[in-house]
Amino acid sequence: MKSVNKFLCLLIFIIIFPFSLAMQDIPDWRPPAPSELGTDLEWRTPDPDQYLVARADFDGDGRQDEARLLINDKENKTGLFVFLSSRANEPPLLVETMDDKKWIEVTGISVAKAGTYKTTCGRGYWYCEKGRLWVFTLKRPAIDLFRADSANLFLIWDDKSNKFGRIWVSDRRDQ
Repeated sequence: MKSVNKFLCLLIFIIIFPFSLAMQDIPDWRPPAPSELGTDLEWRTPDPDQYLVARADFDGDGRQDEARLLINDKENKTGLFVFLSSRANEPPLLVETMDDKKWIEVTGISVAKAGTYKTTCGRGYWYCEKGRLWVFTLKRPAIDLFRADSANLFLIWDDKSNKFGRIWVSDRRDQ
């Protein structure tokens, strides 16, 4: 009986813990209201989280992390926060900010799956300077931060620096 209780407690912890990460209060930041998402919501409909939340193991610790787009009314900003399960006792990381909260109308996030991708210069959008990546391989999921029908970049966890790096992937989300 004790082993069944331990199993149930562990199962409940595994199910609830990732969601508790996102429930941490971040002073002055909040989820966007539906009315703030603009009038062109068609591009958001394929994702149940409307491209405002992305969940995957971004830092490679074997546990699910969560990225969220949030709004700051005081500073009139949109921000991308990452809640790392490996840093559950620490505040979430503010990875990107946009200088106007209205960017939420055209900004989304999703999970970039492990695989090989071309960069913007690798796609020929501009000249690739010496030493610049043309192609790169993700060994684990990354955050795909994009503007609808526009640019997107991958935010990739770097184990050495313990922060997210960025690589521009395209100037159009659908390519």
